[in-house]
Amino acid sequence: MNWNILHKYLQGTCSEEELQALGDWLRDDPANEDFFSSFVEEWSTESTVDFEEDARAEWIRFQENTFQPQPGLEREYALNHSNARGRVNGKPYESVNRQRRRGRAYWIYSAAAAVLLVAALVFVVQQFNAESTLEQQQQITYQEINTVKGQRTSLKLSDGSSVVLNASSTLRIPQDYGRETRTLYLEGEAFFEVEHDENNPFVVISHQTYTKDLGTAFNVTAYDSTQVEVAVEEGLVSLGKMEEGTPQKEIVEITPNKLGILKEVGGLTVSDIKNMDQYTGWTRGRLVFNSTPFPEVLDRLERWYDIECIIEGDAEELSDRTLTATYDNMPMSEVLKVLSISMDVSYSRQGRTIIFTKGNDLGEYEQVNTN
Repeated sequence: MNWNILHKYLQGTCSEEELQALGDWLRDDPANEDFFSSFVEEWSTESTVDFEEDARAEWIRFQENTFQPQPGLEREYALNHSNARGRVNGKPYESVNRQRRRGRAYWIYSAAAAVLLVAALVFVVQQFNAESTLEQQQQITYQEINTVKGQRTSLKLSDGSSVVLNASSTLRIPQDYGRETRTLYLEGEAFFEVEHDENNPFVVISHQTYTKDLGTAFNVTAYDSTQVEVAVEEGLVSLGKMEEGTPQKEIVEITPNKLGILKEVGGLTVSDIKNMDQYTGWTRGRLVFNSTPFPEVLDRLERWYDIECIIEGDAEELSDRTLTATYDNMPMSEVLKVLSISMDVSYSRQGRTIIFTKGNDLGEYEQVNTN
C-alpha cells in the first residue's frame, strides 16, 4: 500500500480514486485490515494533525455516532474465532471474517465520506465569507472621473492632495476616501502631489500593481494593462503587485529621479531619469520625446490631439525610427510640420485621421484631402 494514501486518508484529503484503491487493498487480505486498524488506532492516540476547529468538532461527533461496533459483533467474532482455531480454511472463520471485513470496509468508506463532507462544508463557508467580503467591496460607491482624447483635467482631493489626469484616462475615488484609507484606482496616466500622512498612506492601484506614497510627487502611466511606469519627482514611493484585490509585499522603493517599470512579463526594472519633463512635462502642456519609437510617438499624439494616426507603406521601417524633441504648447498643425521634417515622413489629413508615409515632400508639409 502506498504510504502517501494512508497519510492522506488520515488527513482527510484522499481523492475518490485513492479511496477506491484503499478499499481494494483492504479487501485483498485480512492481514491488511488488521494492520490498518492498528495504524488508525495508533494515529488516533498520537496524531498532531490540526483540523480547523469546526471541522474537528464535526469529525468527533461523527466518530461517536458512527464508529460504534455493531451490537454483539465483537462477541460473536470472538466465539467463532475461538471455535475455529486451527481450522484457518474452515467456514466459521471465513464467515465471521467476511462480516468483519464488510463492517470495517463500511466504516472506512463512511469515515472517508464524512471527512470529505466536512471539508466541503468548510470550503462552502469560506467561499460564502469571501463572497460576502466581495459584495461589501462592490457596495462601495465611487466618484469616477474620465477624460477623452485631447482632454486633461486637474482636481483637488479632500485631504489636500492634487491630481492632474491625462487624456484617455479614468480615475476612481471611493466615497469613503480619506476616512480609513486613501486608495485611488487609475487607468491611463496621472500626476500626483500628495499630502503626507504617516498613519494613512496614499495608494494608487493600476491593473495588478499598486504604488504607495511615502510623501512625494510622482507620475503613474498605466495605459498598457501589461505594465505600469512610475516616475518619482520628489520624495519616495514603493511599488508592489496586487493578487485577488489585495496588495502583496512591496517589491521596491523608488527614490527621486528614478523610473520604475513593473511588467506582467519581465518583472521590475529601475533606471535613472535624465529629463523629468519626459514624464511630467505633459502637466504643463509640453510633449517631450527622448529616443521614443515612432509608434509610441503616434500613440501620444493621438491622445494629445484627439486624432487617429495610421502608417502606410513601409510601416516596419518607419516603426524602427525614434524621435527626440520637445513640443511646448504647440498646435497640432505645427507639430505635424516639424515632425515630418524630423522623421523624414509625409502625411495627409482626412478629417481627424492622419496618414503617414515614408519620405518627406519638401515645400509642402501638409496635404489636406477634402474628399
